[in-house]
Amino acid sequence: MAKTKKGLMEDRTARAPAHAALADPGVHVFVDDQNLFWGITNDARYGKSYRMDFGRLLLETAKGPDGRARPVRSAYIAGVIPDDDYFWEVAKSQGFQVRRGYLGSNNRSKQDDAFLITEIMETLYEKAGPATMVLVAGDADYVPPLQKVLAKGWRSEVAFIGHGVSVSLEPVADEFKELQPSTIQKYHS
Repeated sequence: MAKTKKGLMEDRTARAPAHAALADPGVHVFVDDQNLFWGITNDARYGKSYRMDFGRLLLETAKGPDGRARPVRSAYIAGVIPDDDYFWEVAKSQGFQVRRGYLGSNNRSKQDDAFLITEIMETLYEKAGPATMVLVAGDADYVPPLQKVLAKGWRSEVAFIGHGVSVSLEPVADEFKELQPSTIQKYHS
């Protein structure tokens, strides 16, 4: 039974059954931008002026349990990413394609969960594996696709900010990673 790392909320224990031997040491990263950003902007220390650096986010989520970098095989962000974000440079240097989510009325991101679930399933059934899927979101909508991830022998990790993770994800996660907003913050020079 995998336990939470030091510093995480005490009530978050990853309880997924053991995954198969990983055929690929790489990771596939899925980010619900609105879920993550909501968790940060509702923290009094950061507020609505906080800006996330998606390149830093990608590098942080690609770290293994030992803290070392793992190769990024694919990444999908559902939400809004500015053109000047460092994310595009990291994506280009890693040689993978990144897609943007759907922008709805009033420039609000829509259908993020549905887009991410579709991408998770496509990765699971069309990419070499088993490998590791890293979900950067914390809501219970992701339990069904992560159940499929486990059934296919893949490893699943859930990264989140603060209290933004559902207890429903415990039986389908091999590891929880609490992200610190300061490590993924965009800095202007």
